[in-house]
Amino acid sequence: MDHAIDTRQLRAFVCLARSGSFTQAGRELHLTQSAISHAIKSLETDLSSQLFHRQGKSVHLTHAGRELLPHAETILQSMSHARAVLGTLDQTPRGKLRIGCTTAAAQFILPTVFREFKESFPMYEIKVITGETPDTIERLVKNQVDITVSLRPQEVTKLNCHAIFDDELEFLVSPLHPWAQKAPKIKDAANETFIVASRNSLNFALVQDFFMKQGVRLNSFIELGSSEATKELAKLGIGVAIAARWIARTEIEAGQLIALPLPKAKLKRRWVVSTLKGRPLNLPERTFIGLCEEVGRRMIDVRH
Repeated sequence: MDHAIDTRQLRAFVCLARSGSFTQAGRELHLTQSAISHAIKSLETDLSSQLFHRQGKSVHLTHAGRELLPHAETILQSMSHARAVLGTLDQTPRGKLRIGCTTAAAQFILPTVFREFKESFPMYEIKVITGETPDTIERLVKNQVDITVSLRPQEVTKLNCHAIFDDELEFLVSPLHPWAQKAPKIKDAANETFIVASRNSLNFALVQDFFMKQGVRLNSFIELGSSEATKELAKLGIGVAIAARWIARTEIEAGQLIALPLPKAKLKRRWVVSTLKGRPLNLPERTFIGLCEEVGRRMIDVRH
């Protein structure tokens, strides 16, 4: 024999061995006597051994059948135990959730999610890998993370994207910046220095594309690698940041930064939780997505 034994056939074999009756075995397994008989014949063919002596309506194990019985019972018990363990994992899970996210998501979205997630799954380990949206999605596709929290990527054919919330990018300027006194025109952006976290980010690509469509080329940048550092330079009046105002809510409320709408048109973004298409999600993963959606609804309420 060079292939695995059909567990349905083993179940029919064990049930028939215990009851000694095709009728009783059929009742216990909710199968017809014909189906039980066919399963036993197929198993005997696979094993090249006769497993039962048939005497009228009753059957008895042969020597080969008696040899097989304890092995078959062990296999079925192991399967039952495996199902029970998996059921327990889904109810009181232990495991690891690998999350890829942008630095903004790690700072502003995930802390509340993690606090509530840990209340439900205290034994679950969480690993967070931060990066820009393209890098984060690449890790997801390569199975280096289980879930991502980021801007909605441009290519989504391999992904299931669960929307969290939408936001709008605006200028963030110091109260002493000239634009704080007089709203800028779109052409003014060509002569301004913009403070960005990363040129490799999807956010940077969205901004570049937005101004190119308006016929304006941005020429001067300071790249800092951090949204916090970006805000600090904007507060000092060294340049202009382009971000959603919820990222600088504290600074805006304190009067350290002013949020100004972009000229001529709005630049909106969508934040999503992404998973790979076709991959089943367990209870902790489904819960994590639901918590992100809930936090997103709260951010919609307070971000302005």
